[in-house]
Amino acid sequence: MSNEIIGHKNIVSQLQNAVKSERIAGAYLFSGIKGVGKETVAMYFAELILCEDKNNSGSPCKSCRGCRKIENGNHPDFRIIRPDGAQIKIDQIRELQQKIHYPPLEGRRKIYILVNTECMNNYAANSLLKTLEEPPSASTIVLLTENIETILPTIRSRCQVLPFYPLAQKELTVALMGQFNIDEHTASSITILSGGVVGNAISLIEQDSIGEESVPKILIETEKLAAFRLAEEFEKDIENLDKLISWYRDLLFIQQDAPIELLTHRTAIEQLQMLTPRYSRVRIQQSIKTVFKTKELIKNTNVTKILALEVMCLQLLQDENSS
Repeated sequence: MSNEIIGHKNIVSQLQNAVKSERIAGAYLFSGIKGVGKETVAMYFAELILCEDKNNSGSPCKSCRGCRKIENGNHPDFRIIRPDGAQIKIDQIRELQQKIHYPPLEGRRKIYILVNTECMNNYAANSLLKTLEEPPSASTIVLLTENIETILPTIRSRCQVLPFYPLAQKELTVALMGQFNIDEHTASSITILSGGVVGNAISLIEQDSIGEESVPKILIETEKLAAFRLAEEFEKDIENLDKLISWYRDLLFIQQDAPIELLTHRTAIEQLQMLTPRYSRVRIQQSIKTVFKTKELIKNTNVTKILALEVMCLQLLQDENSS
């Protein structure tokens, strides 16, 4: 397995066996939330198929002509298709259809990875369906989606569906310690903050986000009119909602005199201890529910994001004022 892949051992093993046994499907559908590792595994799969010099472990060698060309983005039998603006458009699918029917030039198969397939418009989706119904024998299409429910059932039924899930806390913590040479506390804190999502964890490490931390403004603010300014800040980085939940969680632990080892934001413990008297257990639990509800609303409905965030911030501040 590539050292760049953290977790998803069963999926990687399944793909390795498919290549080894030469039973590669014509289409795969990788589903899972943003940053969970779908594209990393899809790239690994493409390298595995097009590698010209397999080593004993059955992994891509990373040094042959095929692997180097994939890494450099110039392999003639491999292409990644991303949304053009907000959508994957029919012209992009038509171009795929024109090229996929030609035999591979250098590798054993043609590989196409479509990122954010949920962004296909209806014309593109229906056009892609025609290719999936009669795929060329020497081709594989890998669809990546953050929301499988938006993918046409007829497309799903023609793919091998592989769901990607966030990693268990212990698994990701151990992996981060080994791969990034960080201590257990830091790795554990990053794991909790990332929600078990590998991409989020790596971003936190790259940003060096586990140092001296400041309590989010929403926990300190008491003026209700600040809700609109705070909502704008959350809109810039919606993933901060996950971090906000971890701060509420720490408040709950401190209130219950839990061991400090359970805290995510240990460097801010004094700030949290000062805030704790302002929050009841019921209020903290309700705040966590409010944030979770807002996340689901934004993800699964057509609600205007800023409006949902404004309502959330108003509710959180109202909870504070009502204490």
